[in-house]
Amino acid sequence: MNSLVSTLRVRRVLLALAAAASLFLTAGCGSSSPAKGNQVGFGNSSLSGTYVFSSTGSDSTVNGFLLAVAGSFTANGSGGNNNITGGMIDINGFSLTGPFSTAITGGTYSVNSDGRGKVTLNCNCIGSSITLDFVLTASSGGPSGVSTHGLITEFDGNGSGSGTLDLQNSGSLQGAYSFGLAGGSLSGNQLPLAMVGTFTPNNGSITAGLADINANGIIPGLLSGLTLTGSVTAGSPGTATFNAYNSSDQLVATYNFDVYMIDPTHLKFIETDTGQILAGDAFTQQTSLPQSVYAYTAQGLDSTGTPMAMGGFFTSDGSSGINTGLEDINDAGIVTEVTGITGNFTPFAGGRTEINLSGFNNGNPAIQNATFAAYPSSGGIQLLEIDANLGVTGGFALPQGSSTTIAAANYALNLTAINGTNQTLIEEDDIAQFAVTGSNYTGVEDINDQGSPNPPVNFDGTFAVDTAVAGHGSGTSSSGQFNFNYFLANNGATALILETDGTQLGVGSFEFQTTSQLQGGLAHIAVPRLVVTRTHGAFRGKAKQ
Repeated sequence: MNSLVSTLRVRRVLLALAAAASLFLTAGCGSSSPAKGNQVGFGNSSLSGTYVFSSTGSDSTVNGFLLAVAGSFTANGSGGNNNITGGMIDINGFSLTGPFSTAITGGTYSVNSDGRGKVTLNCNCIGSSITLDFVLTASSGGPSGVSTHGLITEFDGNGSGSGTLDLQNSGSLQGAYSFGLAGGSLSGNQLPLAMVGTFTPNNGSITAGLADINANGIIPGLLSGLTLTGSVTAGSPGTATFNAYNSSDQLVATYNFDVYMIDPTHLKFIETDTGQILAGDAFTQQTSLPQSVYAYTAQGLDSTGTPMAMGGFFTSDGSSGINTGLEDINDAGIVTEVTGITGNFTPFAGGRTEINLSGFNNGNPAIQNATFAAYPSSGGIQLLEIDANLGVTGGFALPQGSSTTIAAANYALNLTAINGTNQTLIEEDDIAQFAVTGSNYTGVEDINDQGSPNPPVNFDGTFAVDTAVAGHGSGTSSSGQFNFNYFLANNGATALILETDGTQLGVGSFEFQTTSQLQGGLAHIAVPRLVVTRTHGAFRGKAKQ
């Protein structure tokens, strides 16, 4: 990985940051010695059926412009040549002449014993194909069964991105849904854009819809609590139109999407308009914030316009109070920890609440508060900053549950990060599989640096538990190139991670690879991505090691 640098150039980013002038020469996050994967028991038969996939990231050909991909493909369970038997793919990118949807005409795939694999989808798209690198998780039947979920990165010369892969179990739309979408708009430069909300399908129309939009952090408060109307159908793909109105009944924005249904509880969205791109997920709505500890991550721009990422915990009392909050923040390469965060959440209205936090580090010492629009769902609490602090941050939260230790098991991991030199920021997307024994982990990592896929490298290191905060700790790689803090959720089946290196900034997750516990949690969530535009902050130092 390269060291990070200060930049005024626009970059599509999950996270971008101003950086140092020195060059960190070793590429990748793992060891450079020959990589040997764990023998878990996966194989080509693990990928069988129709899968819905998505990836959002950076185009490698035009200044890291935003590139989003979503679709579905059918694998026959045999692997090898011509064993992708069909599908559809949507692609939207600022370097393209416009968004398009086209058929997948065939392809190849293979699955290693550790669950890592690759699939090449033939299509009349960017070039003649798209290649995805993945790591599978298993159904309740274990690795020998058909996998229902995986984490993916784009793994070709077109660009780099991260997302998910889910076995399709189609049905009909029912009940209410909450969603989280992120991306950017193009008006000379790329500008960050994010949207969260809720809607209820009713014979193709949308009723009881609400939305919050943050467009470049300039007027977030004026785009909060909007009324949402429009239409939605689900299929492979279906379509949706979102019309957002303010309190004066003025139309604020209209967005059009293709919609891929994974199952009646989970939908994938990709925008089909020109000049802007939103992509993300919708899950069945929940209408409360029960008493619990919640793990969260969020990322984007801080209140001074500097890219950052954060992760931590907060506790809901189930009524209106927020207490015992913890926040780890990587702001331009400086990692700090904040404790004692308190706050409240407002009464629910239509599946929406606002979480107000006090003592919260938002990148500016003069501002110690933040407000997030929050929409709970079966896939997590969708979060978007809506205060007047000019920040553009979004993320999600998951209940921690009763288990707060990393179990001895096999895990799948995905990380999206930013590094670079001079005036060029580079997106890096990683897939890894690792096994935990005691405080040690060992495995293999696949890395794509802005459309330059690397050979597999070793992924190994140690965990250290924070004895003061349950479910909190750190991971240190043996190579010293990928260090992170973790925040356990979903009864230990999922960990949200925040990279704590000074030369690279990223967020991601790892999750149980061989348990049914992962169904219905973060297993289905792709980390939200935001375009970063106001990268004016100077590099302020390296992370604490």
